Amino acid sequence: MQEQSDEVLVARAQGGDRAAFRELYLRHARQVAAAVARWLGHNADVDDIVQDTFVRAAERLDSLRSAQHVRPWLVTIAIRLTHSRLVRQRRRGSILRVFGWNEPRSSDPRERAPADELLAALLRQPEGRRLPWMLHRIEGEKLEDVASSCGVSLATIKRRIAECEQALSNELGAWAPAAGAP
Repeated sequence: MQEQSDEVLVARAQGGDRAAFRELYLRHARQVAAAVARWLGHNADVDDIVQDTFVRAAERLDSLRSAQHVRPWLVTIAIRLTHSRLVRQRRRGSILRVFGWNEPRSSDPRERAPADELLAALLRQPEGRRLPWMLHRIEGEKLEDVASSCGVSLATIKRRIAECEQALSNELGAWAPAAGAP
């Protein structure tokens, strides 16, 4: 049996074909999970967000502008859900810190220092810079797909990624990721 394109599967799924939507899930769930895991780390929330992503996608499949960009669209949904979850967790963490509760760490903080410094520096970047940088440099998405996911022009995405890289370089110096890194 010949593999059908995303465009064909999306059209079938928009027509109510559950098997086509299942095929889209099987085809793209791993990449969506990888994107979420890079934001959250490997924890139980990844599976929940992937599931929520595909539930939301099923509800909004008619809003997909271009069926050939289904993966960036799914990743965008997942990143937005992840961002919402992180905001809720930060709020909860702030409240818990007020009452003196701290979450124990299982790893040696000295080993995590470079990653923690990069994450902290990224979190200080405006989302308009951080999201394109992460989608392109960490997820390896093509610039055109990042622009489509973010709803801005290719030139704007290139500028935002460059601004993010400059800010990271200024802040982190030697720890900054290489500009040519995927």
